[in-house]
Amino acid sequence: MSAIWRRSPLFILVIVTVVVFGALRPGFLSVTGFLDIGQQIAVTAIVAFAMTAVIIARGIDISVGSTLSVSGVTGALLLNAGLPAPLAIASCVLAGALIGALNGVLIGVLRVSPLIATLGTMALGSGAALALSGASSITIDSVTMLMPGGSYVGPVPSSLITAVVLMLAWAFVLRHTLYGRWIYAVGGNIEAARASLVPARSVQLSTFVLAGASAGFGSVLMMGRVGSAQPLAGQGLEFAAITAAVVGGAKLSGGSGSVGDTMLGAIFVGIVNSGLSFMQVPQQTMYVISGVLVIAAVLLTQRHELAGLLARARRATGGSSRGPRAAGGGRRRLELAGVGKRFPGVRALHDVSFSISSGEVVALVGENGAGKSTLVKALAGAHEPDEGRLLLDGEPVRLRSAEESRAAGVSVIHQHFSLVPDLSVVENLFLGREPTRLGVLRRRWMREEARRVLRELRLDVDLDAPVAGLPVGERQLVEVAKAMLDDAWLVIMDEPTSALTNRERERLYELVRTLREQDVAILYISHRMEEVFQLAERAVVLRDGAFVGEADLGEVDESALIAMMVGRQVDAVFPHRRTTAGGTLLEIEGVTDGGRLREASLVVRAGEIVGLAGLMGSGRSEVLRCAVGLARRAGGRVRMDGADLPSGDLTAATRSGVAYVPEDRLREGIVPAMSVRDNIALAWLRRSSRYGLVPRGAAGIVADAIERLAIRPPNPERATGVLSGGNQQKVVLARWLATAPRVLLLDEPTNGVDVGAKAEIHALIAELKEQGVGVLLVSSELPELLGVADRVYVMHAGRVAGELPRGASEEDVMELAFGHAVPAASG
Repeated sequence: MSAIWRRSPLFILVIVTVVVFGALRPGFLSVTGFLDIGQQIAVTAIVAFAMTAVIIARGIDISVGSTLSVSGVTGALLLNAGLPAPLAIASCVLAGALIGALNGVLIGVLRVSPLIATLGTMALGSGAALALSGASSITIDSVTMLMPGGSYVGPVPSSLITAVVLMLAWAFVLRHTLYGRWIYAVGGNIEAARASLVPARSVQLSTFVLAGASAGFGSVLMMGRVGSAQPLAGQGLEFAAITAAVVGGAKLSGGSGSVGDTMLGAIFVGIVNSGLSFMQVPQQTMYVISGVLVIAAVLLTQRHELAGLLARARRATGGSSRGPRAAGGGRRRLELAGVGKRFPGVRALHDVSFSISSGEVVALVGENGAGKSTLVKALAGAHEPDEGRLLLDGEPVRLRSAEESRAAGVSVIHQHFSLVPDLSVVENLFLGREPTRLGVLRRRWMREEARRVLRELRLDVDLDAPVAGLPVGERQLVEVAKAMLDDAWLVIMDEPTSALTNRERERLYELVRTLREQDVAILYISHRMEEVFQLAERAVVLRDGAFVGEADLGEVDESALIAMMVGRQVDAVFPHRRTTAGGTLLEIEGVTDGGRLREASLVVRAGEIVGLAGLMGSGRSEVLRCAVGLARRAGGRVRMDGADLPSGDLTAATRSGVAYVPEDRLREGIVPAMSVRDNIALAWLRRSSRYGLVPRGAAGIVADAIERLAIRPPNPERATGVLSGGNQQKVVLARWLATAPRVLLLDEPTNGVDVGAKAEIHALIAELKEQGVGVLLVSSELPELLGVADRVYVMHAGRVAGELPRGASEEDVMELAFGHAVPAASG
């Protein structure tokens, strides 16, 4: 029973509801009663199946009720005007599909909000139904027209049989067809779907067309039940359909849902309404009781979200005790003694013991998935440890919330900014802790405090500038200033330089040194070994959630530290393999995008790795996006094997053998809610699918990719979003390697990836190079670029400033990047 509950709590809830109503009214438990309920919910279920697809694709359609009404009225009028019944039935479906197409164009093409667009078509449909019918019912005399909704197969209503058949058809489409994979991909991450050859706009449009057509077909069934077309027949249908889908577990955030569970949701809603009617409960009471039961069902089916909400509530109300307040001055010390943390089926941390004191910089290092993020959340108050103790200045302390963590003088600067783009710098600095007097903001005091902190940190940032207009480096500095407003003595920096340029990194390094001089402790998390050795005195090493040990960075070298992190010797993180370059594969000639990219010309040959360097904003990424067709060219040519590639055509570029791994794997790479299997196969399916079905060979392709790239854990059914950053990057690589590319465009392929995964990714790239694949590599990490590349092009201000041979130094690259010199190109 517990296994069934974990799998589908709604199924148990349906059984319990039937038993309760049966106990209260014994006549409710009859075959005839159940068949009657089935006939009543058939229309709701049919519309809810299409609504589930709309919701999975991150949409919503509140116009289906009025669409049903106007479709039925249209079909009835055409029937009475002499149109044959089969064509009148088809006209109902067509009228619904046309309204759905209008929704799809507004939402998928014109980018109107789904709620606003369908609100408009709901009003349009309701008005049209009332106007066409004269606000009265239209009687139907045709037996053929009434048959779909009014006939029986034995004792079973034909409408119920139709609903079951459509449920099976939808389940097959969503699970076993290319179109079904596309629906989940678009809802899970529309940018990643577009970058993976999914026609995202067409998919969104089509789901609304199907929702409208389903409502149109529902109007036929409704007319068969009542014998007439009524202008208000669909009133409330949108609520019932959306409720059935959401109660069934479909998430309005998109990317998740199933029609089987939606059917259970429709059954639950139907049983509740029928049971209350059977008990002759007054209508107003029915609304209250059914609403309470539906809310309870939603909470049970969305139990993971509920669990997170309850956990946050417990932390917020976990008692009035506060941690010791950070005192000004004096040496502070935080000690972790045997700290451990478990999640269901996972030991995230085990026996972590180390200390950190004021005025020192300690690096926290380990592979992705080593437990660093869990440890940071424990210190930030998001996760309370299950084992061990935290000691602040020798006294036990519990950090059960962000407020308690800040009260203890601990502040966390997360990898992803917690800033509101549209607010100013000063507003962001005090967000959530705004000082007021009689309910009015103390803006003058806020500005004075902000200037004080910025002055202490030696930062020059415009307090009134919207954060959205600041460079990434200045946003990072604003995050640091925000932390210092808490009077923090311990600042935890999680990958603070992952999105910064070299110049911005140097500025952050100076800031770290300034904080250390002010007796602030820094717990610094980074995958960049050079900055770990540059900034920190010692490193705390985690592996597989366990504390491995501490390393004095003055006594160990990089290879020894990496060995502690990965548990094995890594010969070279950035290996270079000598090969003989073949013929020209990719030619980029005078390419411009009319914006940041002004002119780029370069060549990639078979069996070589070509580096593309330059400062952030120099146009590096734009070169790759123009080459692969994700961005349109304003000028210039891109040729593959001597043949011109059309501008802005990703499908044509991929078909010719060009593949692109984007810079931001979270925005354009993975679809987090989809499995590893579906993520890897997403691009391969488009050209390998026959008749729109998922081919059987997909399983073999995925299994080979998991083994080849050492994706961990090696479970193809695991949701990609829960993997570590390095394994997510491997999944994106695997997706494009499955298409057997001849040219691979890599934009920051190891950004935010641990050294072990970096070594594995570059070993794979070197292997592809030996197989004759041409690689164009963008990286902000110059040791990486100069370590693996055979040649390096350097960009400055949107132009290729020059080409450097293998063996060039970082100084050579930076001279070109700043536009100071143009060395002679090397062949």
